[in-house]
Amino acid sequence: MAKFRLPAGDQRVTIIGSTGSGKTTCGLWFLAQARFDKRPWVIFDFKREPIFDVIGFPPIEELSLKDKPPRKKGLYLASPLKRDQDAVEDFLWRCFERGNVGVYVDEASLMRDDGAYQAILQQGRTKKIPVISCTQRPVSVPRPVFSEANYYCVYRLADKRDYRVVEGFVPADLRAPLKPFQWRWYQVGTPPPVLIMDPVPPPSVVAEQLRGAIPQPRTWHPFQWTARTTTGRPALKVG
Repeated sequence: MAKFRLPAGDQRVTIIGSTGSGKTTCGLWFLAQARFDKRPWVIFDFKREPIFDVIGFPPIEELSLKDKPPRKKGLYLASPLKRDQDAVEDFLWRCFERGNVGVYVDEASLMRDDGAYQAILQQGRTKKIPVISCTQRPVSVPRPVFSEANYYCVYRLADKRDYRVVEGFVPADLRAPLKPFQWRWYQVGTPPPVLIMDPVPPPSVVAEQLRGAIPQPRTWHPFQWTARTTTGRPALKVG
């Protein structure tokens, strides 16, 4: 019987699900289990997820794609637009060369299907670059997101073509119904059955877990934080 096991620090997790399925919350729940004491992690937030404003800036640190990859342990966030693909590509190559930095991609279908992201997926384990990739459209993502994954987390999908793509890697009938926010979990190399998992905690709880997992800057006061400013909104100070 297969057992649930959290990914090791150099492995790849692919999380798949349609809009509203719980995919993003699950991805951040896995991120909250990451070893921030071992390396920094960089989030690529294409959708401007509001949960990051709930967590706060700090403890999350904003990152420009012109910056060098971070060396200091912690959680960093870049908020590129689709037109910023060249800048994303250059930054990912710098991460590849540096090594020992985790990569969290909020929507893998917006990544290029060749180049740095593919190199990180295929060769990044030797450079200690773990990856968490989330997507709602498996037919549109680079193939290494699936072929190089060590773990798959599958929520409900909206398109038969997406099911066919994922079923090429996960040995289960993924179209069988699940209860709301349940998900299927498969570790590559283990025998079936694929595990059916209960929902992860709600976003508010996951935000607290992630805030507690991030190493706190020495200057941060627990009652003061600033919302990100890269969205064009004025900074919001609370406390």
